[in-house]
Amino acid sequence: MLDFMDSYLLTPYVQAVLFIILLGLFWLQHRKFKLASSGFSWLRTIILLLLFLYFGWNWTTSISRVIARFSVLGMFFINIYMVYNLMLGNLNEKYRLALDAYGQNIANKGLQEAVWSSGKKYVYARYFFDALFSGYSPGNFLKGVVSRQVPADIQSVLGKHGVDQELITTGNLIAFLMHNLNQTQEVPQELKNILVPVVKQFGEHAWIQEQVNEFLRLALQDPEKLYQSSWTEPAPEAK
Repeated sequence: MLDFMDSYLLTPYVQAVLFIILLGLFWLQHRKFKLASSGFSWLRTIILLLLFLYFGWNWTTSISRVIARFSVLGMFFINIYMVYNLMLGNLNEKYRLALDAYGQNIANKGLQEAVWSSGKKYVYARYFFDALFSGYSPGNFLKGVVSRQVPADIQSVLGKHGVDQELITTGNLIAFLMHNLNQTQEVPQELKNILVPVVKQFGEHAWIQEQVNEFLRLALQDPEKLYQSSWTEPAPEAK
């Protein structure tokens, strides 16, 4: 395997052919998808092209075998990066299409699941290397990015379609409580009969809905305020 890579794959001619093919695929991808970040992508690709030409020129004019070898490796890694960019472009387009489809039909749970699935794949691929060098657990880092990026993108798309709706609301909380209450076997049926109307009544009051929605918004967007608020301090004990 190593001999094959050294003798055939890691040669300037093979790398040049691969680079031309990848450039063609890049052009076709951006022509088909019309990606929003195409301007930056084209600039980045032009820089990669200049680097590839530099490595090719360096290989043809170099007397040192070590420098020539380094130039071919440079071509190889540029092609690897081109493949990575093509993959990101494909994942980004699937994510964008899923967002647009959900924005037009927010009642469809299948479309919502498609948004989260495609969004998670795109974020994981996009921030994979950032996660490796973040200093944190890569898995936790990527989950944190997903939990912030995907809801923000959904909110942005809903706004473009004229839908003013929070993703996490009192209704979600009540539905969660009702579902778990009905499914649990740890709560006696008599207690369930008492709790069900209490939970429903809790979610029906407009003022409570407003306050819970604000709490959930802070928890998602600005959790620091929850820890710094005066009402989080324990109440003084009565003498």
